Amino acid sequence: MSNNTTVLANLLSHLDRSDFESSVLEFKGDFKTKTLSTFNVLKTLIYGQVTSSFSVREIESSMTANSSKLYHCGLSPVKRSTLCDALKNRDYRIFERTFASLADKAKIIAGNKGKRFKNPLKIIDASTIDLCLSKFDWAKFRTTKGAVKLHLKLDGDSLFPEQAILTTGSVHEVTQMSKLCYKAGEIYVFDRGYVDYKRLYDIEIAKSFFVTRMKINGQHEIVECFYKSKTGAIRLDASIKLTTKKGAKDYPSVLRIVCYHDDENDRDYTFLTNNFDLSAQEIADIYKSRWQVELFFKWIKQNLKIKTFWGTSKNAVFIQIWTALIVSLLLWIHKALSNLEVSSQRILQILKTTILTKNSIIGLFDSNGPPAAVVSDQLYFEGFKF
Repeated sequence: MSNNTTVLANLLSHLDRSDFESSVLEFKGDFKTKTLSTFNVLKTLIYGQVTSSFSVREIESSMTANSSKLYHCGLSPVKRSTLCDALKNRDYRIFERTFASLADKAKIIAGNKGKRFKNPLKIIDASTIDLCLSKFDWAKFRTTKGAVKLHLKLDGDSLFPEQAILTTGSVHEVTQMSKLCYKAGEIYVFDRGYVDYKRLYDIEIAKSFFVTRMKINGQHEIVECFYKSKTGAIRLDASIKLTTKKGAKDYPSVLRIVCYHDDENDRDYTFLTNNFDLSAQEIADIYKSRWQVELFFKWIKQNLKIKTFWGTSKNAVFIQIWTALIVSLLLWIHKALSNLEVSSQRILQILKTTILTKNSIIGLFDSNGPPAAVVSDQLYFEGFKF
């Protein structure tokens, strides 16, 4: 393979071209396009993401300097004005659909491997990406601040981004719960910023489960005490009912609380759930796994380009973020199928200088390739195991 394809082509090998072209056709991505197809826009932006290009001008300069190698990738040097026009005018929903298609493929690859509980575990969270309001006036967040918000569902067993929603920063994450927590038979874990009893009851009605933290002012009464202790990790395990008029109306069923003491930080946590089958320790362990989504946000912000942008329009910003998410999924798929025991940060470090060479990703890490060093504090992607 290494003699017949480039690393960039190999990275894109798991992307379904027919699905991509169907989206291009639906959203008229190539309508009246003469020089740069939407697929080549995707390849160019992936090149920019992998090489950590600071600006469109840097992408243009880098591709020009490597023009002799671009032919084997089906690319040619791109003019800055052409790429800027593409970022402004190509519908970002094409890239959103591409991410969704890759996420479906990742689900198939993951299957039931690494499953820790009877029900699939899904971690829900959102991260705000700051923008300069004077340049991104469409993204008003606060009086003097702009932002977009990435709402994410992370597969808690295999640690890949399963679903994402992009909004402006002013959209509260709780409003996106119904779009992320709609399937039956799943366990959703999120922080107490998502505690909305009516939406939590929707999860109950859908025959799914949730684990979150109890609000500080969450008024309730204990219905039945299952366990109580002044020592040990589990201090209380009980069923409760909400006692406020609105709370009782929005969530009329019985809930369960688990009070957990963290010896390391000498702190108490009260978890709220509708799952009565798992042990109290398992409920605590589920909430601990929520940290993996924080690691994902940290990873993608540190290693891909979603903090500085190549365009100022909403379309350009959304395209760039969707491209970063596409790259993260492509890396996950390659790691899962090739059993690469290296961090995704390490892969990106190597890809940065070899993206246009004739090789495959796994070929870069064979016995004659670079050492398979694992970088510390990069837990995302390293948690997946067959």
